Amino acid sequence: MLNKSLVVAKTNFRNIKLTYILTAVVIGCILIQDIVMLIIGAAGGIGYHTIEDNMTVSLGNYFFLLVILGAAFVPANFRKMMNLGGKRADFFNGCALTYAIMAAGVSLVCVVLYLTYDRAMVSALYRGGTLDVLYWFGWIDNGALIAFFQLFAFLLLFAAFVHTLVAAQDKWYGWAADILIVAIISVFVPIAPLRSALLWFFDIVIFNPNAFVQIAACLILAVAIYSLNKFILARKAI
Repeated sequence: MLNKSLVVAKTNFRNIKLTYILTAVVIGCILIQDIVMLIIGAAGGIGYHTIEDNMTVSLGNYFFLLVILGAAFVPANFRKMMNLGGKRADFFNGCALTYAIMAAGVSLVCVVLYLTYDRAMVSALYRGGTLDVLYWFGWIDNGALIAFFQLFAFLLLFAAFVHTLVAAQDKWYGWAADILIVAIISVFVPIAPLRSALLWFFDIVIFNPNAFVQIAACLILAVAIYSLNKFILARKAI
């Protein structure tokens, strides 16, 4: 079973080339921007007060595009895998492995870049700091290793959500899920008691002061949401 899951995962990674291209283009633009800013700063084109106020989005956070776009494109590989003789269970397990590898890789890159590239850029250019989920969610305060697992669990939950939502779009329940999400945002945000419930959810999966509770909550929700794909795959036409 593991070998078949690995085959599916490898196939998924090969078939989402557009994800790599789009992510590379965005990251390339950000790197060019940083280089230009460094050159201007070195030439004396950026004043002291401007540097003090300057902020940027962490370079590592742009790698989230790999997870977001990957989870949106991978479900399209279903029919191709079935036509190659794969089974629905293999696709289910292989996609789960795909997202686990993807979330782990992106989390590692984000932590490393935060501790190296971002700190160097803050010291040299962006004195106002960087907008980074590791910092703003308070995860890095728990240490690099714990922060890695917190980000991994969160990205895995996000990937499971996006994959499941996209996989269901060719059925009525996919459209129903879209409407439900819009309804929740529209109704829960303006009404104080419901807004509190929504904030409680985000406190559990993002801002929980107990890192292990946050990790466990994200993993449990990721498994629960992704498990819905068994129902979705069973009803998908090849």
